[in-house]
Amino acid sequence: MKQTQRIKHLYNSLIVSKLSYSQLLKYFEEKNITLGLRQLQRDIKELESLLGFDEELIKTRGLNKVLELQIKKRPERHNCFSIVESEYNTPVNTEDVQDKLAFFDKAIINKLQVSIGKLELDPTSHNADFKIESITVFPISIIFHRSSYYLGVYDIKKNAYSIFDIRHIGKYKLGRKPSDFNYKSIIIGFKKYTNGHFGVTKNIDDNIYKITLEFSMITGTYVKNFNWHHSQNFKRKDNTIVMTLKCGINRELVGWIFMWLYNVRVIGPPELKDYYSKTIKEIEKINTDKSLFYKNIFV
Repeated sequence: MKQTQRIKHLYNSLIVSKLSYSQLLKYFEEKNITLGLRQLQRDIKELESLLGFDEELIKTRGLNKVLELQIKKRPERHNCFSIVESEYNTPVNTEDVQDKLAFFDKAIINKLQVSIGKLELDPTSHNADFKIESITVFPISIIFHRSSYYLGVYDIKKNAYSIFDIRHIGKYKLGRKPSDFNYKSIIIGFKKYTNGHFGVTKNIDDNIYKITLEFSMITGTYVKNFNWHHSQNFKRKDNTIVMTLKCGINRELVGWIFMWLYNVRVIGPPELKDYYSKTIKEIEKINTDKSLFYKNIFV
């Protein structure tokens, strides 16, 4: 295997996990790739020289002082060496993530179809539609969102787009490269599709709504310091800050609104106010019921 291909494997592994030399050698062994320690060290040195300006190879001593490697994004002020990273909202199990990233990255680069035979749980509401044994999709993009990787796909049979959490794709295999496929049109369509979403969760319908939220001054001042959606706009109103968005309504949007607790109120549209009220009622109900089971009112 060429060094460029090995480096690609290394990057996909170290960007999601902290690994030792022995773990990396085992990874290549499982891929039936012959690689010695010295060549691995040379590959890692070459990888380090190819990293982006916002990336760096971190070397730390783990259990029994074993050297571990990981690629991390640099903080905005990367000359500050006192910054530590919290473990908040970081995945617990990332063992098979790098394999899936490499697999789907290969499919995207080579414009190959993929057959998906199993989807577990329902992190984006798209899985609720998965009622057949398998689907054939065209992978378009890998999205890094809130510490997880998601796969954006085009469902060939339904002529529709979906987004799945990579960790919850259980069975998958490569298919053929379609001969009569308008790749550029599919990419443009997916961009338009994602622009209409708040995050990656499936929308309740195909409509784009004007979302209007009113924040307390302190909370609104904080919120406007971050990018939440490409259409966001903020305006001061007396002692509050009004935020407007143009996107669909989904579970992620409502959950995000709840994050601000009693420092935000929904002004419109009526559809969002309705889902917001329904969610409050469901929360109140579940705290009085004896049973607790999974529910998704957004599908």
